[in-house]
Amino acid sequence: MKNIFRNILIASVVLSLNCAPIVAYAMPEPAPAAQNDKAKAAAQKKKEAEKRKKAAEKAKAQREKQKAAEAKRREADKKKAAAAKENAKKQAERDKAAEERAKAAEERAEAQAKKEAEQKAKEEKAIRDYEKYQERLENPRTEVISYFNLGLRLGYAAMMDKINGSYMGAGTLNQSNALQQLKGGPGAGLDVTYNLEYGHFLFETGLDFRFLNSASTYGFQATRLDRTYNAEYTYLFDNLRETRNMLEIGLPVMFGAQFSRYYFLVGAKVHYGLPMGYSQKGQYDITVKDPAFIDPYGMGIYDLNGQTDQKMVFRQPDVSVAAEIGLDLDEWLQAQPDPKAKKAKVKPGQRLPFGRQHIHYRVALFAEYGVLNTNGTPKANPVDFDANAVEVKNGNTLLAMNGDTKLNNLFVGAKFAIQFEVPGKKERPVPPPPAYAIYSVVDAVTNQPLEKAFVETRGTESGKIAMREKQIGPKGFRQKHALGNFTVDVKAENYYPATQTFEIEKVGTTEYVTIAMRPRPVLRVRVTNKETGLAVPATVQILRAGVTEPAYNLATDSASGSTKQMLEEGPKYSIHIAQMGYDTLDMAIANIGDSLNIQLVPVKKGEVFIVRNLFFATNKTRILSRSEEALNDLYMYLARNPQVRIKIVGHTDSVGKDEANQKLSDGRANEVMKDLIERGISADRLQAEGRGETQPIDTNDTDEGRQNNRRVEIEIQ
Repeated sequence: MKNIFRNILIASVVLSLNCAPIVAYAMPEPAPAAQNDKAKAAAQKKKEAEKRKKAAEKAKAQREKQKAAEAKRREADKKKAAAAKENAKKQAERDKAAEERAKAAEERAEAQAKKEAEQKAKEEKAIRDYEKYQERLENPRTEVISYFNLGLRLGYAAMMDKINGSYMGAGTLNQSNALQQLKGGPGAGLDVTYNLEYGHFLFETGLDFRFLNSASTYGFQATRLDRTYNAEYTYLFDNLRETRNMLEIGLPVMFGAQFSRYYFLVGAKVHYGLPMGYSQKGQYDITVKDPAFIDPYGMGIYDLNGQTDQKMVFRQPDVSVAAEIGLDLDEWLQAQPDPKAKKAKVKPGQRLPFGRQHIHYRVALFAEYGVLNTNGTPKANPVDFDANAVEVKNGNTLLAMNGDTKLNNLFVGAKFAIQFEVPGKKERPVPPPPAYAIYSVVDAVTNQPLEKAFVETRGTESGKIAMREKQIGPKGFRQKHALGNFTVDVKAENYYPATQTFEIEKVGTTEYVTIAMRPRPVLRVRVTNKETGLAVPATVQILRAGVTEPAYNLATDSASGSTKQMLEEGPKYSIHIAQMGYDTLDMAIANIGDSLNIQLVPVKKGEVFIVRNLFFATNKTRILSRSEEALNDLYMYLARNPQVRIKIVGHTDSVGKDEANQKLSDGRANEVMKDLIERGISADRLQAEGRGETQPIDTNDTDEGRQNNRRVEIEIQ
């Protein structure tokens, strides 16, 4: 039984294996419930595995995303920190730069303030110095003037002796019968002195050289006893001449004063004498009284064998009182100024300044008297004898009589002196400190300084240019000026010319000249599109009343649509605007200082306007270069109105064949369209069409009419 069941099972398996494809193809395989559950469980398990896998992959992706985000965040933080650090560094650099700029600005301000303070102090000092100088000119100080003098003296000299004593020796001098007669002699002197003049006061000192020559005659009687023969000899000198010479060098100290051309000096002179000599000449008569004879007898007349050029001895020093009175010779001997000058001669007592003439001349009378006894000759007999001789052996100067003989000197005469003026410390003239005018030009309405003005200054009376035309900005201008009255002429754009006068009365002052200029009225025009409000670049013609040609052609700014013009006062004006793509506008100008906001009305769809000033070569489609402005206006109109589409229509006159005119009008319209495309206008906004001679707007019988018919029109689509 078991075998039968086993065989059946094996056969079933074999049959199932062999017949499964056929059965499966023929009918669906039955799926038992257990097998379905198992498949479902496997599918579920697989699904969960895939889910877990996806979850793991998602978690991994999430982790990687978080990790990337974290890395990105860290990188961002790092970049942020670096940026913050860099910003902080840049900020620090900016702060440092700002601090340095502020410091530099402060230093510049301090330097400028210091410079201005120094300049102000310098100007104030210059004013003080000039005022002091002017005060000294008005109240001049007494000037000290120095001179070196070279003087020559000539005159009468005398050595006045006072004989006191008796002849001691072989005989006596009979003073009662003595006779002395002073003859004197010539004297000469040379002065090399320094002279100081202070106002009227004079002082003089230096070196004084003088030579004195003086002669005196003497008459006296002397006796001599010859003890050998007991005879008495009497010697009678009745004309003994003694000549004495004296050379002295001295130091004068003189004081005095000068008034006008006259002056005087008094003082003392201290001299030291140099060894000089004397000489004697004369005769004597000898009478003998001999006891052997009752009456005296004469032995005859003998020549004195006197001394020649014998040395004399003087006491030192020789002090003399001296006086001098004289006058200046400048007004006669000194070179005079230019005879054409107002002062052709110096006044009495006036001397020309050093540099014109510095040599002066004087003449004077003088007197010098020695107050001290200058005789220093040792005591000696007036005459000497040999022991056994009758005649006089030699004679001595009578100044040696007994040592008490006094000698006083006298020197009087005339003096001529040349003075060499020593230039003292001359005070330099102090120039007057400059005066300044600070110009500033402001608007008379706003009182604000003008950006640019042109200023010229001239003397009010002379008309001479004091300051050539200079451009002045908001900071003004500082100009040095002389004293006087001045007129300022000022010009500035958009302002009426201004003239102003000012005066500078005192040196060193600063005059602030502020010129307020009245602004001229300016016509301001702004052109916009009435619909869009956008600016319209347009040509604005300003016409005078009754004149067809425009007085001004203005072009508005493409960005703002504005223009301005200063019009001449007087005429009446009107505005004409014929801008492509807009209705023509004509309006009167009520006030030349108005600000006009003009709104142009753009042409509507279906409207037609003619392109003015568009020129072609004769009978050709080539556009001439002088049409550039018209083409550019058309381009700007299309560029500012992108919603507008146009048709370009060409027209001709009736001259020529119809076909040729049609072809010409087509070509010209297409050339205009081509130009606009090249300028940047989209081709789908443009159409071109030629209509030949079919639509004239004027007669073709005149040149002007035919010219009007040859045109290009724009139709708004």
